[in-house]
Amino acid sequence: MKNTLNSICLLVILVIINYKGWNIADLFNPPAPINVDRVTVLIIEETESRQSLPTEQLNAINSQVWKSYIDSQGGQWRVLDPHTDVSKDKEWVKKALSATRNSLPWLIFASPTRGYSGPLPQNLEELLEVIQQ
Repeated sequence: MKNTLNSICLLVILVIINYKGWNIADLFNPPAPINVDRVTVLIIEETESRQSLPTEQLNAINSQVWKSYIDSQGGQWRVLDPHTDVSKDKEWVKKALSATRNSLPWLIFASPTRGYSGPLPQNLEELLEVIQQ
């Protein structure tokens, strides 16, 4: 009886997910916040507030390690202030900078198959985890 009830609950959950247009794969590989054809990273930070960031987070922003990794993947990256005029910049920069965010600094990672849009990780190791998955 318990197994039957568990199976029915699972079936109901799957029907609800499918009905709402959700993709179960999105739970494990979130879709990219912007459409890109290669690995893309944008870090948005308020440059006037740099002195208030934790040292490890500031070191992550400035690290050549993640930038070299993105370059080695044939990717593209930028670190921008939210007030930067990007009107003449590439389309991916415009879209990424205009994406919804709740705080700063903010990380937007996108690839052709997955992505992340959220608060910037607290250190370089966590940042690399997000972009190297």
